[in-house]
This record gives sequence, structure tokens and C-alpha cells, in this order.
Amino acid sequence: MKKFWMKLCHSPFFWLGLLYFFTAKGHLEIIDTEYSLRTAVAIIEDGSMLIEPPNSSVLLNTPVIESDGKIYSQYGIGILGIFIPLIWVAKIISSLFIQDESLVTNFLLSFYNIPFALLGLWHFKRILEHLGQGKEKAEFLMICLGICTIFWKYVVTDFSEVTQIAFLLGAVSSCILKEEKNRWLKVSAYLSLLILMKLVYVVILPPFIILAVKNGIKHKTITKNILAGIVLLFPTAILLMYVNWIRFGSILQSGYGNHQSAFSLHYLSRDCLDYIISLDRGIFPYTPLILFIPIFLKKFYAKDKSSFFLIFSICTIFYLMSASWIGWKGGYCWGNRTLVPVVPLLLTTLAYMDWGKKWQQKILLLLILISLPIQIIAVSLKTYEWSILHIKLQDLTDTYYGLNELEGSIKLFVEKLRNASGIYETKKFITADQQTIDLTNYESFNGYNYWLVHGSKLFLPNHTQQISLITLLCTIFLCMFILWKSFNKVVNQNQ
Repeated sequence: MKKFWMKLCHSPFFWLGLLYFFTAKGHLEIIDTEYSLRTAVAIIEDGSMLIEPPNSSVLLNTPVIESDGKIYSQYGIGILGIFIPLIWVAKIISSLFIQDESLVTNFLLSFYNIPFALLGLWHFKRILEHLGQGKEKAEFLMICLGICTIFWKYVVTDFSEVTQIAFLLGAVSSCILKEEKNRWLKVSAYLSLLILMKLVYVVILPPFIILAVKNGIKHKTITKNILAGIVLLFPTAILLMYVNWIRFGSILQSGYGNHQSAFSLHYLSRDCLDYIISLDRGIFPYTPLILFIPIFLKKFYAKDKSSFFLIFSICTIFYLMSASWIGWKGGYCWGNRTLVPVVPLLLTTLAYMDWGKKWQQKILLLLILISLPIQIIAVSLKTYEWSILHIKLQDLTDTYYGLNELEGSIKLFVEKLRNASGIYETKKFITADQQTIDLTNYESFNGYNYWLVHGSKLFLPNHTQQISLITLLCTIFLCMFILWKSFNKVVNQNQ
């Protein structure tokens, strides 16, 4: 038993899991999750997938099934397989100890991404090791992904992107690890799970098919590769078509209504640059580590053309698809929700970092120092907190302020260091006559956005500010400890 605990304490996955658990929210933030939650509850309680829409405005674009306004959720059915068991657990716990079932359900669901995040990080580490990084260096780069990128924010909120990333990295790692047993069957399994989570992932199938055919030609196993590839994908396609048919009367209708075809070159020209550099939704400002990857692209291409083709084909497809869609940057989100899945793929390029070159180490450490504070701010604030405050500022002063999300969130984070009340002075954010904005009716806005802080409002309401600051300090300490512990191994290995 002692050996087990010693091994556990030396595992980076243990410390990352602890950090994620510590910084989770304890409640649901995203209205998209509410659709899937209501569907799962309806299946358990009514044996139906029909739900009351959480937001009535969705009726303008979503197929309405019944005259009373009930609809089918437009989100992937795969997530129901995660939610239904957790809802059953919540029902059991609430029946034994707590009367408020929704409180327990929301608390449990707020942690659902964590195991999938660890699975995704494990696949990321495997990819780095396959591409040439040693164990300790791959672990450190894995930790950089887990803490110093937008990935962390999406682990500890109830967006499903991190669960999607776990399956996407599983498919990519199974594909590029050529020695993998049942390689194409595993690719098929992960892609099937991914498509069940979100139908749009069918667009990334071509690069996998091309590599399966290329490998089949080389080893004279085309038929075997194709059969292994479709053995799970084909039943998944049949299942999705059947579910769409019984819900909407059409195998081509997924529930998004007229938005599922809202792609155009106009949107692409509008958003192509915005999605890269914008301080509201650009991928670079929210994950500065990506700025490091151009240095290694040439080496990556020269060393492993097949892996390069797979990874950057997926990234390109995803970028073009996201920028061509009607947008809203994924609704209320941090940075650009639709591009979050490409972040780990882009960072696989760091497999070709040369640790013997001090200048590369210095650039990496500099980008970590820039990135880490951004991610701490991200996990400390509620996803749409700045958006609400920004709207209130405009309504109160009758003036539009072009404050971007990143700048506004930094100001709000700093203000919360001394003020956890939810009542703010306008001069803290904009140049205007002093007025007061009261957001106390948004209870979860008071203090930093951690489950321990929200719990303190129930049990220690007079100490929310102190607990908020202590939780933030512990979060910062845990981040620094995890990074230092792993980097120290890399330094010792290089000596």
C-alpha cells in the first residue's frame, strides 16, 4: 500500500487531477449543458427525449415537435451516456441525505470533464513520446497543456470540448502509433465516440481514411484496414440516422434547424483573422504557448510526414469550418470555444523542441509566465461574468465600450482581489462618471468561481472574501508546485 501511495504522489496525473478537482465550479454554467441534462432526466423519468427548452428563443431556429413547445435537444447524444449514470447517483444521494436533487446533480456534473481531461493528457503524452520526446520532457509539456493553455478552463467548466478532445487525441494517437495493436479498430472506436458527442466531427474523417488506405497499399491490407475502420463507425452512423429520423422525421436533421447549414464565405472573410489574433476570440491571445510552434513545423514535416499531415489536416479543417460558420464564438465562452479542440493538436509540434538549446527553453519559460496568469484568471471567473458586466456598463452609461473580453476579465479579476461583494464602481473598468453596478442577484458572481467559495456562501457567508483569496492562493501554489516538480526532473535529466 505504501508503494502505491508513493507511486501515486509521483504521478503528474494525480496532481493535475487534484488541481482540476480543486478549481472545479460545483454548479453548471453553460445553458448548452442544460439541454443535455434535461434530456437525460426526461429519459430516466419519462422514457422520452422531449424537453422544455431552457431558452425560449431557441424555438426560432429549432424544430418544435409538439404544440406545447417541447423540443428535442440539438446536442450530441453521446454525452447522455455520461450524464445518465451521474444523475442516478445524484438521485440516490439526494434521497438519502439532501432534499435538493438539482443541487446534487449540478454539483456532480460540474466535475464530469476531469477523468476525460486526464485521458486526453495521457494520449497527448503518448503522441509526444512517439514523436521523439523522452518521458520526463513529454510529462512537462503535457503539464504545460494541462495548466498553461485554454484547456484548463474547459476542464473545470461544463462545456463538453475537453471530453471531445479526449476522444480526438485517442483517435490521433491510435492512428500515428504504428505499432499499436488493433490500430484501426481503436481509431474507429474513438472516432465513433467523438461523432456521438458532436456530429460535426464527420468532417475530419477524410485524413484518417487517406492514411488507412496509404497504410493498406504499403502493407497490402487495404480491405483489413477499411473493415476495421468501419466496424464501429458504420453502426454509429446508422444509430445517428435512426435517432434523427424518429425525432425529426429526417435523417439529415440534427436539431439545429436552419443553423446547421449556416456556413458561408462571408463568415469566413469576416472571422478568418479574428479567430487567430482577436482579444475576444483569437486562439493566440488565450493560449500564447501556440506562438512557439512555428519554430518546429519544418522539423516536424521532415521527420514524420504522415503524422504532420493528419494533425494539420484536422486543424485546418476545423479552423475553416469554425470560421465559416455563423459564429457567436460559441456563445458565452472563454476565448473561442469552437477552436479549443485544435489546441492540443497544435502543441504536439513541441515534440520537436530541442532541450539542449537554451534559447528554446527560455522562450518556453517566457510563454509559460505569460500564459499561466491568463489561465488562472480564466478559471477564477465565471464564463459569462465579464459579458454581463460589460452589458450593464453599456446600459448604465448609454455608451458602447470596446473593451475586449481578455482586458475586461483582467480588470474584473484584479477588482475581486479586494471586493467579493458583486457591487462594482464603473470607474474601475471605464472612464466615466462614477456609478455603481449591482450584480448581487447573480449569486455565483460573488467571489472567485470555485466550488469551495460557492460552498462558503451556504455555510460561512461572512467569510466569502477570505475563502475566495485563500482558494486563489492555493490554486497558484499548486500550479507552481506541479510545474516546478516536473521541470526539475527535466533539468536533472539534462545534467
